Amino acid sequence: MVNYTQFSPRTISTEKAKLWNPSKTLGIINPDKDCLTCVSYAPSKGRRCRNSIRADNRAFITRTLDEIAYLPPNSPAVMSRLRAIAGPALCINNHQGQAETVVMQWQRKIQLLKPHIGERKSAKPVQSSRLQEPARDRRVEDLQDQLKEMREAISKLREEMDSQLHQSQEYEGPEERAVKDRQEKERKQQSKERRREARRKESERLEKERLEKERLMKEKREKEEKQRREREEAAANERIRQRAQKLREEREREKRKKEQKEREEWDQLWAKYQERWAQFKASASDIREGNIRDAIPWPVKSGSYRDVKDSNVKEFFQKAVSRDEDMAKLMRKECLKWHPDRRCTWVRDAQLSPVDKMMVDMICRVVTELLNGSAGRSSEFLG
Repeated sequence: MVNYTQFSPRTISTEKAKLWNPSKTLGIINPDKDCLTCVSYAPSKGRRCRNSIRADNRAFITRTLDEIAYLPPNSPAVMSRLRAIAGPALCINNHQGQAETVVMQWQRKIQLLKPHIGERKSAKPVQSSRLQEPARDRRVEDLQDQLKEMREAISKLREEMDSQLHQSQEYEGPEERAVKDRQEKERKQQSKERRREARRKESERLEKERLEKERLMKEKREKEEKQRREREEAAANERIRQRAQKLREEREREKRKKEQKEREEWDQLWAKYQERWAQFKASASDIREGNIRDAIPWPVKSGSYRDVKDSNVKEFFQKAVSRDEDMAKLMRKECLKWHPDRRCTWVRDAQLSPVDKMMVDMICRVVTELLNGSAGRSSEFLG
């Protein structure tokens, strides 16, 4: 029989003292592991369960045990608190159904405690308490004896009821057994159908989840494929644009280079044309009739008499003349050079052939047209 925990009178001062030790009395701590584990009994192991319980439940149980230590063991509040911690004190996997059994065991352990007065208010009450203590112990022992007899009577009554039930089952007739067998069969069938229905619903749920997952994955793949195609198309378009831009820039560069080269070529031709005119004027007195055609500086790109025609003459003056020149003023000078009335000043001892005269007249006509076209419109003339 477990006694109350003894406290020294020195510990009882102005603070309230603990009346008993619930953890020790109820056997909360597992002696095999020296810590708080599941408080249930494991029949298959023949010992107390060693499974651990949740940390928050351990804190709750410890706090509750500390609180009820200040209450009398037979207080209704103590049993109420113990019922509150019975479930948390059991492991979740195996022994959650033994909470009420554990509470009854704790209650029996509390009932086996001997009363103890751990507090003394003054000298006289303590003396009175000591005088009354034997009588109180006798009353407690009487109550315990009565409780023991009541338990034995209840146990005997249960055995008789179990025996009567067993006998009634043995004396059942064929009809009663058939009814019970049928009911048991129906119960099993219903249980089987419920399990089958639960499996069917679970299978449908899993299939629905699978289809939904496949749909989402398909949409994701299609979206990614579309984005990939768009990126590739955009990259291809960008490459095409860059190639086209590069080709345009290359063509423009070639065009500018060609124009620059042509400009330089025409500038050289124009300078050569002016130089030949200067030489022609300086040597006019030495020119004879046989070589006058070759001596004339014909205004065409080749400078040769064979290429003299109105289109070539017009091209020469349009392209050979620099943009910086005053076109109208320059064409007036050229008009004076090629005017029929000035032909006689070119040569003195040589005569132009009728064909040469026609060529000179044609050149004068082209220059006159260019002069008329360039008056106030030099930029348009130069194109």
